[in-house]
Amino acid sequence: MTFEPTAHLLAFVLPMSFKKGDVTFIAPRTGEDVRVPIMPSDRPRYVVSTASLTKGIWKAFLRWSDGYVQYQEEKEIVVI
Repeated sequence: MTFEPTAHLLAFVLPMSFKKGDVTFIAPRTGEDVRVPIMPSDRPRYVVSTASLTKGIWKAFLRWSDGYVQYQEEKEIVVI
């Protein structure tokens, strides 16, 4: 996962075999959370906007499944 704070974008690459996924943003200080579903496409790169998130520290949890195994990646981001 790559976060571009000035562009308000979180980008990541998923395997072409993935069936379903989502990104959940959680603000540890307030407990606020935002879930964004990720739909499979014909391209491996995905971009999610963080423009609607309030300023501060967030944890981004990327979860996806290939139909057999579930995967997760976590990244702390600072929205400015």
